[in-house]
Amino acid sequence: LFRVQSLQPGIYRVTFEAEGFKRLVRENIDLRTGDTLPVDAVLQVGSVTEAIQVSAQAQLLETETSATGTVVEGQLLYKLPLYQRYINSTLNLVPGMTTGGYAYGGDLGAYHLAGQRNGAIGIFEDGVVGNDQLSGTGTIKPIQNAVAEVKVLTTTLPAEYGHSAGGVISVVKKSGTNDLHGMASFFGRSRRMQHRLFFDRERTSQPTPGLPNGVQTFFFMPDANVGGPVLFPKLYDGRNKTFFFFGYQNLIEKKIAQVLANTPTPAMKAGDFSFGGIGNPIFDPLTTRQLPNGGWVRDPFPGSRIPTNRFDPVARKVLEIDPWVAPNTPGTFNANGPVGNLNANEYARVFFEDFSQRLDHQFRQNFKIYGSYTYNHQSGFGRPINVRNNDFDGAQGNLSPFTQQNYSVGKTYVFSPTTINDARVGYYRRRNDTFVPSFNRNYGQILGIPNISPALLPQLGSGNRDTADSLYGLTGAGPSRLINETLSFRNDLTRVHGAHAFKMGYEVLRHRLNSTATGRPSGAFFFDGMTAGLQPDGNTMPRTGNTFAGFLAGSVRQAQFDAELTSWLPRSSIHSFYFQDDWKVTPRLTLNLGIRYSNESPFNTKYGLMSNLDPLAADDVGAGARGAIAHTKSGLNQRDNNNFQPRLGLAWHPWQKWVFRAGFAVNTVDVKFPSNRGQFDEYVARANQQRPPGDPQPISQ
Repeated sequence: LFRVQSLQPGIYRVTFEAEGFKRLVRENIDLRTGDTLPVDAVLQVGSVTEAIQVSAQAQLLETETSATGTVVEGQLLYKLPLYQRYINSTLNLVPGMTTGGYAYGGDLGAYHLAGQRNGAIGIFEDGVVGNDQLSGTGTIKPIQNAVAEVKVLTTTLPAEYGHSAGGVISVVKKSGTNDLHGMASFFGRSRRMQHRLFFDRERTSQPTPGLPNGVQTFFFMPDANVGGPVLFPKLYDGRNKTFFFFGYQNLIEKKIAQVLANTPTPAMKAGDFSFGGIGNPIFDPLTTRQLPNGGWVRDPFPGSRIPTNRFDPVARKVLEIDPWVAPNTPGTFNANGPVGNLNANEYARVFFEDFSQRLDHQFRQNFKIYGSYTYNHQSGFGRPINVRNNDFDGAQGNLSPFTQQNYSVGKTYVFSPTTINDARVGYYRRRNDTFVPSFNRNYGQILGIPNISPALLPQLGSGNRDTADSLYGLTGAGPSRLINETLSFRNDLTRVHGAHAFKMGYEVLRHRLNSTATGRPSGAFFFDGMTAGLQPDGNTMPRTGNTFAGFLAGSVRQAQFDAELTSWLPRSSIHSFYFQDDWKVTPRLTLNLGIRYSNESPFNTKYGLMSNLDPLAADDVGAGARGAIAHTKSGLNQRDNNNFQPRLGLAWHPWQKWVFRAGFAVNTVDVKFPSNRGQFDEYVARANQQRPPGDPQPISQ
């Protein structure tokens, strides 16, 4: 039994020679990513100078492994119309895959393999992990024209694979050859190639107010690659030893989609909430009072109209700025306000930029190294609809760019025909930013709100931007930055002995996360319930009041402020060991016997800034009471030391065209970090102002 490791996907020729036998040559052996491909040979007695050549052979069956999966060539993926050319869309071609709703290839959130959860799918680019450190559904995006093959493993994973209880996506990037090759393409569609959607009122070329040349509608994806030997004339000739491959792709999309939205009417801005007689009754918050019997009451505004002389100065200033897009269609009304009175132009600007680089060098026949790099960037522009002033648009007025990179360096060393060592180091980095246009513009002074931080525009509404509760989009936002890093190292040793192919290795992942988020230092003000009628117990009456009316009256039900005291800097690491024996018991039967052990540390923070409730600790406030906040310098949970993962399988090849597989595997799912900044509450200062329960009076007027 002989085994050749660490080969690139491609077409190979295998030659068998032995003294006293004719030489046998097997041509056109198609080796795919992740294959354990048998090449059996029967030598005939004769001279070595005589040769038997077998060519144009059909695809060989994988008879040596119990793992099941699908291999797709990069060139085939490139020819398929995969949306935005995401490699993750390969999952759509795999048996055993299910989706939850629309399966977008930009992440793994909607994909499920073999019934497992989405966050348990692992992606490996040139053998290095490419999943994010929180949910696990965010992934690196290999460039489609730089991918040699993609293999998706769905069941009974070999022991070398961890961090992937729900399947594996293994991506192998292209390498250069002795010949210089390249390509360039331009794919897309312009406005003249884009049909009008069924519910669009105007054609894209039709002039409209503010758009005299019609609306922009184009989608382009230019890309190119080049690969070959590294050559520096008169300095270095890298043929047969040093190769490069570079890939590039871009996405440029500008379009305007016509959508129906809601926006405040001129009558609402003038204080009229009657809506043709179907509006909720509006009550005067300044008349809130408690009767001698303890019951609460409020007096209604006549005709559900707030006199303009009752408008709050802050509301007047906002109305002067008028951040909303004006209604352009009648729409309809319900008791809370307009519905569909804005036929809006949702302007999308999407720009992706992706690069891929791979460099290979062979020092000797038994020693080679490689380096790989992938870069993805997305512009992150919002898509405003009913708010025309980005400072006020908390949902779509911000800039949220995203950048990620994946680096890896590896080596392969052949000690002997039966012993091979592979080692590689990886570094994966993701960065998400949110830039808010109102940052440090001192909107407290602009709007006339005293004693608040100048950092941001205060939040004035909450909820869906098409509702009065959100003041039709004035929900506020704060800047943030999130940087995830994974440093990895793995070392694999393969040893072939008789009918056994042993493979063993060690892997360590170090996760680092750096997060800062500015919440509401300038405050979040809530006006809901302030213009509603009251029940005797102080609760609001159903089908009364309007939050936009409460804002005009300046009646604040609740105000919240917060400030981050330090950054959230969690850290964790995962150590793994594995051993696998592929035992060819008979020429027709192979057993795959493996075990993997993984040990994940409890997550900590860089400076030990963590807090948790200890139910047994003495309470400093109540004498003799139990339960207090504890601060620990180590992890908050015990280390899990029993993550043994057996991987057992067999492949039985009784006839030439048949292979039967069976297997049993245990996989553990990495915990990593909580996505909601867990155990960090004490390091965010919060102030909340509101009346006690049962008291419906405004806290501020």
